[in-house]
Amino acid sequence: MLGWLGSDYARTPLNIVVGPKIAKKLHTGFGMETVSDALTNFPKRYVAQGKSLDVSFSDIGDTITTVVEVHSISPAPAFADRRKPLKIYVSDGVRILPAAIFGAEWLRNMLHPGVRLLIVGTLSEFRNELQLKNVDCMVLKADGSVGAATGKLATLTKTAKGIAEMQRLLTRPYLPIYRGRKGVAGIHLALFMQRILEWLPLQPDPLPATPEGLTDFDSALRGAHFPSIAGPDIALTRLKYDEALELQLAVGARKRTQESLTAPACTEVTGGLRDELRRGLPFSLTDGQVAVAADIAHDMSQTSPMNRLLAGEVGSGKTVVALLGMLQAVDASRQCAMLAPTEVLAQQHYRSLTAMLEQAGVAVTVRLLTGSMSTKERRATLLEAVNGEADIVVGTHALLSEGVEFFDLGLVVVDEQHRFGVRQRDQLRSRGRGGMTPHLLVMSATPIPRTVAMTIFGDLAVSQLTELPRGRQEIQSFVVPTLEKPRWEARTWERIGEEVSKGNRAFIVCPRITRDEEQFLDESVEAVFDRARKKLPGVRISQLHGNMAPEDKDRVMQAFAGGQLDVLVSTTVIEVGVDVPEATIMMIRRAESYGISQIHQLRGRVGRGDRGGLCFLCTHTHSQTPERTRLERIATTTDGIQLAELDLATRSFGDLLGDDQSGLATGLGLVDLTTDGEIIERTRHDATALLDSDERLVGELISDIDEEQSNYLDRS
Repeated sequence: MLGWLGSDYARTPLNIVVGPKIAKKLHTGFGMETVSDALTNFPKRYVAQGKSLDVSFSDIGDTITTVVEVHSISPAPAFADRRKPLKIYVSDGVRILPAAIFGAEWLRNMLHPGVRLLIVGTLSEFRNELQLKNVDCMVLKADGSVGAATGKLATLTKTAKGIAEMQRLLTRPYLPIYRGRKGVAGIHLALFMQRILEWLPLQPDPLPATPEGLTDFDSALRGAHFPSIAGPDIALTRLKYDEALELQLAVGARKRTQESLTAPACTEVTGGLRDELRRGLPFSLTDGQVAVAADIAHDMSQTSPMNRLLAGEVGSGKTVVALLGMLQAVDASRQCAMLAPTEVLAQQHYRSLTAMLEQAGVAVTVRLLTGSMSTKERRATLLEAVNGEADIVVGTHALLSEGVEFFDLGLVVVDEQHRFGVRQRDQLRSRGRGGMTPHLLVMSATPIPRTVAMTIFGDLAVSQLTELPRGRQEIQSFVVPTLEKPRWEARTWERIGEEVSKGNRAFIVCPRITRDEEQFLDESVEAVFDRARKKLPGVRISQLHGNMAPEDKDRVMQAFAGGQLDVLVSTTVIEVGVDVPEATIMMIRRAESYGISQIHQLRGRVGRGDRGGLCFLCTHTHSQTPERTRLERIATTTDGIQLAELDLATRSFGDLLGDDQSGLATGLGLVDLTTDGEIIERTRHDATALLDSDERLVGELISDIDEEQSNYLDRS
């Protein structure tokens, strides 16, 4: 929050403000220790004075705090029984749902249609209908003030101080709704936040001047918890601005640090190896490939290190573009290292690069370095790397090991870059000659939405490849509801057999490796492999998964690529980099268990030749469910940018990149990358102005970014 987290007030221990008992609850339930921990836990929603709140935004099983209106009351029992709850029906403004309040028969005469209640209870479901259980309630009088209450809500108003505190809370223009935890309901959090903000004096604005059109920092901090009658947007917009500005300043400062380093200039050589490859390729580059290759060539000719992200549509031809950059380095008498996250992918890259070079008649020495190599093979590769005989070394994490040295490293290419930490990447880049920093090209098989490119990748030059190579056919995708339409599933097996009979190959992707006897229908590699052998007699089928030895995985992949196998039953180990032009059909079992971008990557393994591709998304989900709707949307488009935007909207951008990154790690808790593009654009411009004018202030404004966040940003 632009340096505020380090201020004396922000770092004040909560026990000083709310007392040790409440501070202990906040620490146990939420991990809160300081005032800033509490005040950066913003409400999930707000309910305006006199309004109700839709409960469906909460999850089943959650203990929720909400405001509802009495719709009707069950008839009084003939005989009083304290063990039975008072049953009422309430409206949340969208639906009527039952609520059971124990020990509240005495409230009956106060409850009639139209009375508003503050409710704390558990949201549950019975026969597909929502209901409220274990309910405590408080009657809200016409003016919003405190009325009769039950359970824990009654406890809150036992004293005059408690009544006054609750009165101040409930007569505000908006009631904040926080996500509660066991032992601390949302209404308790609202009261604690009120106490903290009443204690907190006016906070100075961290910026020299309040940004035009925005409110000041103190008003924003208070208004995000307790909005004025104008609503929460005014406060939230300012805090989003601060959040985005801090991130832009951090990536901008890092970009300038990178630009201050010295790199080996790799100028283009007319008629060199790079040109030789272009002339010898059996296909023409797309306009996008030509443009990106030109950008890389320009960057590599400079004495400041290139830091470029190449994000490409599935099958868009990133590898050949990267190879052109590598050959530019070799033309300049430099070496290249290509880092891949898995042995399968490293071996695939090694074979692809050598095949392209041989096909084009380009004489370049390419070597492979992986953890499963024999000691003799490893020593030979290491020797060629250090004496300069190896022009390109492709490897896994083995490239990062002690003792791996290069004669003159000019370019580092990192594929699936999000799988490597900053220390790993820097470890490889530190092996440049004479203190120079090699150029860096990182590749992502996930297209990057514009807002993500402007934030997390703000310090990288971003290139996008969206065109498919000429002659490439589109992939057709179909959702197959295996429980509802068993005949459809049977047809998918028939289609696999038909494709194999034409000389094509098939992938069957499963969500797990080993059998699961408890599953209604086991979709493991082992179980599906057995089913496939029964359904596809005479077809050559094998398994591929992460539990296999590296040499076995490589043997199976080579057999599949070479045509000795027809069908591969695998896990997502084939998600990226696998290039078998004869593979035309894919069946993804229990497709609902995969992310949007992951499915897009998986189906990109088929249709890579001129024969087109089919992908069947087999699912156990029922129609109209969110999971089924998501699969149907995936099936309707092969546009990676559209799917990345959908993934960003439905999950988080960390998931989009294939990593489990929280708002804490990224520094983005309020900013929504799908809707706050204007704020991000503005802060990008403002950050540049601040970096140009006041480096000392920038240092203060980004002082809140901790090591975890900094490492994540570097990793990205």
